[in-house]
Amino acid sequence: MILLMANYVVIGTWNTKGEELEFVCRELVKKGHTPIKIDLSSEKTGKDREEVLSATVDAAKRALNAVREKEQIAGVLSVGGGTNLGMFLRIMTEMPLMIPKVVASTMVANSLTLLRTHKDIVYVQVPCDFGWLNPLSEAILKNCVAFVISMEQGITHFDRPAVAITNIGITSGCLPGAKIFWDEKGYLLVPFHAVGESTMAMAELIGRGFFKGVLDLTLHDILDHVGNGAYGRLDDSRLYSYLSQDLPAVMAPGAVDFIAYTPERGLLPRAFAKRKIYRYDYRWCIRASVKEVVKVAQWVGRVLDKTRPKHALLLIPRGGWSGVGERGSEYYDVELVEAFRKEMLKCWSEEYILDVDLPLDDPRFARLASEHLFALMQKKWKM
Repeated sequence: MILLMANYVVIGTWNTKGEELEFVCRELVKKGHTPIKIDLSSEKTGKDREEVLSATVDAAKRALNAVREKEQIAGVLSVGGGTNLGMFLRIMTEMPLMIPKVVASTMVANSLTLLRTHKDIVYVQVPCDFGWLNPLSEAILKNCVAFVISMEQGITHFDRPAVAITNIGITSGCLPGAKIFWDEKGYLLVPFHAVGESTMAMAELIGRGFFKGVLDLTLHDILDHVGNGAYGRLDDSRLYSYLSQDLPAVMAPGAVDFIAYTPERGLLPRAFAKRKIYRYDYRWCIRASVKEVVKVAQWVGRVLDKTRPKHALLLIPRGGWSGVGERGSEYYDVELVEAFRKEMLKCWSEEYILDVDLPLDDPRFARLASEHLFALMQKKWKM
């Protein structure tokens, strides 16, 4: 749906990329829209460069929020190089999910770790540099304008109550069991990839009231967070979002038996050198240690200690925590299961921790978890 006469925020450094930014504004006007400019230009001073950029970002956030208080924003578009990309990503922490966000940059995305954000940003890699207009850059910028104005504004409204569920490749075998259960109950089941960015997006949506319950069956990203894996960009709101409001939840240590890692040239850090390895694809599954699994339990326990939910359960699948690490495989280790359970009992009452004699990567486990969650929801919401 193309919106008529909508407001679009255009962000960039007018002192260095003015031609490109003005071109974008003209294209928006041609399409019948109103560009709202936020200038990130800064003068060279004797101050530390990061200090100057941080001040610029803070000022831009204030300007953006002031605009949002007065106007309905249909989308955001930014154009520039690496510095602009870094500033734009920080500024976008102020923008809710599902409002279109497009950034065109001459900086390759993978070279800037800040791009790992849970915000739904469309990144356009530009083959040429910016500085002045040319036929190549004009064509790219026209496409960027077309992208942002063609996206439907705002987040959709669910037509029925919804439940969130977390999974990752080596736990996705359980999904069918949950999907069938919630379809039967007339609920939407919305999956989130347990890789940090996606689960942080889940946390934001939970905070905005989109879900009646959470099946957090894959806590893998917390393991990566404490064990220096590939998918650990998260903070306490990962769990705090639902536990703090006592939203009905069933948790499980899905894929907490493996750290995800992408080796460079097939080489692993010394800390992982003697571990068992399962080569999933270009990402490797590194066998977790007891120490790391205990750290996950402590991290979860710290949030539980702050929130003390009454409508939550932790299920511990005795048959294994992933499709790779099921009982009977070379990767199964009962010591991990026992260590995790023992540590969790230090911070949470045994009435909230249930052993299940099934592997987690099994539709039967997800159905059982769903039954527990539905019972908690009935108790909480008095359905």
